[in-house]
Amino acid sequence: MATTDAQLLSLRPPYVALEWYRSRTTAFTVTVEDSAGTPINLTGATATMQVKSASGSVLLTLTTVGNAGIALTNPTQGQMTISPEAVGTGSLPISNVLNTDLKLTLSSGVVYVLFRSTITLIDKITA
Repeated sequence: MATTDAQLLSLRPPYVALEWYRSRTTAFTVTVEDSAGTPINLTGATATMQVKSASGSVLLTLTTVGNAGIALTNPTQGQMTISPEAVGTGSLPISNVLNTDLKLTLSSGVVYVLFRSTITLIDKITA
């Protein structure tokens, strides 16, 4: 990683808008790359994503530890899959503002926040 990488120098991770369907498959893939577009090896890394209410209460935690909603699907190519329904989006409240970020800890101990987000939770329409 280059020390001039704007993301590495930023104190504020990029914002990503997320829409999740409650109690439905909403898996998505995240690829971690350096400023040159080279995948960062995630072998031995851990990733954590907490979904919080507007007041800051933790409503849901996804993590690579125990494959609880985040899996390093192709670690040598910097890829992970995030599957919120694996840990229970059905329990999340529809009317609340939900916030999250994705924290990555590399095996070297270096920690990154890859993105921050507000989640729009959409209730199921068809049973």
